[in-house]
Order: sequence, then C-alpha cells, then structure tokens
Amino acid sequence: MEHSYEKKNQVLFIIFKSFTYDLLFYYTLETMFLTLVKGYSFSQVFLITSIDLFFITILSLPLNLLLNKISVLNRLRLGTISLIIYILAFILVNNIYLMCFFIIFKSIGNLIISVNSTELLGNLCNGNKNNEASKMEGQASASWWILEAISAIVTGYLFQINFFISYYINIGLLSLAFLATFFFKITNKNLEDNNQNKLEAENKKIKNKEYIKSIVIIAFIAFAFWGAAEVFGSSAKTFLQEIGTTSVLLGWIYFGVKIITATCNVFSYKIERKLGCKFLPFVIFLFLISVLLMGIIYFIEMTFIVKLILIIISVIIMYITRNPYRLNIKNTMITIFGEKRIVKVYSYYYLAENLGGIIFSLMTSLILDRLDLGWSIFINLSIIILILIPTLILYLKTFNIKHECNFIKNDLTTISNDEQIINDKKDN
Repeated sequence: MEHSYEKKNQVLFIIFKSFTYDLLFYYTLETMFLTLVKGYSFSQVFLITSIDLFFITILSLPLNLLLNKISVLNRLRLGTISLIIYILAFILVNNIYLMCFFIIFKSIGNLIISVNSTELLGNLCNGNKNNEASKMEGQASASWWILEAISAIVTGYLFQINFFISYYINIGLLSLAFLATFFFKITNKNLEDNNQNKLEAENKKIKNKEYIKSIVIIAFIAFAFWGAAEVFGSSAKTFLQEIGTTSVLLGWIYFGVKIITATCNVFSYKIERKLGCKFLPFVIFLFLISVLLMGIIYFIEMTFIVKLILIIISVIIMYITRNPYRLNIKNTMITIFGEKRIVKVYSYYYLAENLGGIIFSLMTSLILDRLDLGWSIFINLSIIILILIPTLILYLKTFNIKHECNFIKNDLTTISNDEQIINDKKDN
C-alpha cells in the first residue's frame, strides 16, 4: 500500500514539474507573437522582459515570507493560478501598459513554483536527495526537455493555423498541473524526515574577508554573464524574425537546438573535470564568441540561407554553453562556501543575475528606440567584456590557488536537484 502511494506521488510530481518548470508552447514564438499579433515594437518586447526580472527581484524575499505560513501544496496552487492568469492576459490584453502590469502574475508564478516544487519533492522523498529525489527530478527534467523540444515544432505549425492555439494548450497543461496538486499524499513521516535532513547541513568555514571577496567575484560574473545571456537569447529570435524566418522554420530550429543542447550537456562534466577552474572562463568565452558572430552576421550582406545557417550555429553555441555555466558556478559555490552559507550566497547570486537582466534589457530597449539590433548586440557585448575580463582573471587567481576547484563528478540530475534543495532552504 505504501509503495502504491509513493508511485502515485512520483507520477504526479513528474506531471506537475514537466508542465510548470518553464512555460511550454510559450517562449519559442513569444517575440513573434508580441510583434506581429500585438503590434509591439522590439524595444517594447525587451521592456517587458526587464519588468518581469524587476518584479522577480523585488518580490523574491517578501513573497517567500508572506507565503511561508501556508502549506506547500497551496503555495504551488497559487503559483499555477498566477501563471494561468498571466497567459490569459497575454492572449487578451493589447495595451502595452496593461500588459506590463500583468507581468507581475508571471513573476509571482515562476517564483512560487521554482522555490516550492523543491519543498514538495523533499516532502515526497523523505528528504533523501541522493536517491528518490534525484531520480524523480531527473525524470521530470527529461520529460520537460522532450516536451519543450516537441512544443517548439508544434508551436510553429499551430501559429500558421491560429495565433492563439499554442497558448490555449499552455493553459490546458497548467490546469492539469493545478489539478495534480489535489492528489498528492504527504504523510507526517515525510515532513519529519525532510525537516531533519535540512538540519544536518555542515558549514565550510571561510574567513570573512575571503568570503566577501568570493561573493563579489561571483556576483559580478552573474550580473554580466547571465544577466545578458537572456537578452542575447531574445536578440537571436528577433534577428531570425527580422531576416524573414517563418514560425514553422523557427520552431524546427529551436527543436534542433534544444536536442543538441540536451545531448551536449550530458557530456559537459567530462570537459569540466579536465579544465577544473578554467572551465567557467572557457564556456563564457565560447558564449561571447557566439554573440560576436551574431553581431558580425547582422552587418554583412549575404544570402538568406547562409545568414540563417550562421545564426543557427551562433544560437547552438549560446545554448550549449549556458547550462554548463550554470551547473559549474553552482558547483563552485557549493565547493567554496559549504552547505550552511550557500543559502545566503545563492540569494546574492540570484539578485546579481536579475539586476543584470533588468539593466541589459532596459539598455537594449533604449538602444533599439534609436539604433538597430546589431548595435545593441555590440554595445552590450562591449560592456560585458569590460566587466568579465578582469573579473575572470580575479576568479582564476582566487579560486584556483586557494580552493583548487576540486569539483566532484556530478550528472545533470544530481546538480539540478541539489540546486533546488538549496532554494528550498532559502525559502524556509
């Protein structure tokens, strides 16, 4: 009987996480939908992105404090409903200012689900992050990758039939995730064991001066790299749309990109183990090369096919470097700061990421009002390089000498689960 409800919980968690981890049928054609259907300018699209990141930044702490008194399942229900409200507004609202207001529901939904799905996982698996939790997280992540790749193709075709079908499907999937929350079974034993597991974290002691220096270095990397990575990802979609890429072709492009990304990420840890601390500068360098390539392509006259192929290459490099970067820097933080301090360090890290996203999105929006996409790419890239070069040099000197970056071998599933369990501690 016990095995039966555990199996049921496992299936329900995979359904919930797969449908809410990131908005399926949404992001591939978000820019195309907002510009062609809603009539927004490219600068307004980047403004919407910056407002989303702004809400995430200011709501993160107060939202967690406000919701801490209600059950994890009720929190997840609230988060799912918030996303449904946002998608409905995305479909129905045309006024740019009203759209900017409804972005708050997307921010709230993503914040609640990203933090509290971890607590749910810990409760379901008795806090055993190395076994059941890791397995369930891996299955849910794999399921999401498959659905995300398929949705990229399907969305392209559906856009040709009706602009809104993909978003109706998204609402349907979120509704199923909402219903799934009423069928979980969490026992008192689950809660007791998970709470005990949270109390067993150990701290690696670091002197205050070194601690602050390490946080500053990582915060600058997060600000400059990840803050701009989202902007460059959106710029690539804008670029593809500008050269006349259809929704169907765009869907196939991102299907291929995501399949390649998933495949490459499985093997990235082998390169990480060889390069050690040099791995992070290596993936950042590759990412910046891909952005530079995209900027150069923008200003050179060439046939549609050649330009399309080069942009796709640029996008592939962007995608296959972003996830290993995120896994590596989190692995670095766990290695350097230990389990107790990592909660506070993560809060600084995410704050730096979101601030970077806000600033670079706003800059892009302002630049596009006056210049073109190519100039926005080069201006943002120049600023990022000026920040990252001295920061990465300091990163190598500080961490390679004092901490030696002895990374342990982790697969994507374990790292992803560790990250979420730490977010769970942050919530509590």
